[in-house]
Amino acid sequence: PFLTIHLSAIAGSKIEPAQIFRILAYSEEYVFTRKEMISLINKINVYGFNIASALRDSARKSPSARLRDLFNGMATTITFGGDLEGFLNERSKSLLFEYGLDRERGNKVAETFMDIYISVVIAAPMILMLLLIIIKASGLGGIDLSIGLLTLIILAVLALINIVFLIILHLKQPKD
Repeated sequence: PFLTIHLSAIAGSKIEPAQIFRILAYSEEYVFTRKEMISLINKINVYGFNIASALRDSARKSPSARLRDLFNGMATTITFGGDLEGFLNERSKSLLFEYGLDRERGNKVAETFMDIYISVVIAAPMILMLLLIIIKASGLGGIDLSIGLLTLIILAVLALINIVFLIILHLKQPKD
């Protein structure tokens, strides 16, 4: 969405569309799309593609579905003489909305893991430790471990659970 906002702002200055991509290709801001922009400029300047054909070809070869849709939309807008700035404004709004929804979903997943974490890692060991101490003190159970050893075992299990939670949380984070 941020690339599209930038494209829209540059298109608002009414410069030629090929120049828009040149400006972004030499910008250090968008590391991942920079290669696509350079490829697009090469198709126009070196291979002699017109802007719409270059956009369609880049869209076909793009690994990103969103960039593919953006390039195809831009090619269609340019081909039919539409308002490129208006198209990019509308597209940036929709992409920004999708980005917000993705972030919100990521936050909901993190909140769910936080609730699970609190119940499993904080409350359960305390209850288990109290239960084991009461059983040992009353002499009812066949547990023949010292309180220090029980504490050490629970801490080791907690450390393992923390590592698992960190790995799962890292895997569930949205990729940009």
